[in-house]
Amino acid sequence: MPPLHSGPAPLNRFPPAAEVDLVTLVRILVGALTAATVMQGALLTASAQENVDAFSCRYIEAPTAEPFGNEEGHGISVRDYACQVTQGPLSGGVLTARAVWEMDKSGGRLLLGGGVIRKPGAMAVLQLSEGKLEYRTTNGEVTQVRTSGRGAYLLASGAAASLSGKTFTYVTKTTAPAQFYFEDRRE
Repeated sequence: MPPLHSGPAPLNRFPPAAEVDLVTLVRILVGALTAATVMQGALLTASAQENVDAFSCRYIEAPTAEPFGNEEGHGISVRDYACQVTQGPLSGGVLTARAVWEMDKSGGRLLLGGGVIRKPGAMAVLQLSEGKLEYRTTNGEVTQVRTSGRGAYLLASGAAASLSGKTFTYVTKTTAPAQFYFEDRRE
């Protein structure tokens, strides 16, 4: 076993500059460029995720549609839900919210929606301003409900103050009976 060496690395471990061939230099350059590209991609991904808020949600009551007007299948659905914030500046907080949808046989249109996110030291109020609800079916049975739309953080305070006035697009999809995933991407 060689003795431990605590001083600077001996200079004879590296070949003299004249002995380094062009292929070795190209390999070093390609390696450095590859590493720089990977780092840039990682930073862009991290930056993109900084603008994403994610929520794991559960309906407080099973969503149903009340008949509205004379048209068959036309109704109003009031959906109250609570969510655990799983990503974003309010991660660990809780969203309590309500959405009201005009429903028909093909899906729905958001009439109003919004809620409050609470976390010790931070609070935010969000409003859903546009929304479309679609049914995903398999063999004629509804297997998933998805929504998409736009919204905004109307007010925010404390550790979430930077959210105030930010707009976002959102998507949701059912994950289990009476449960869904909600994600917004701030613009």
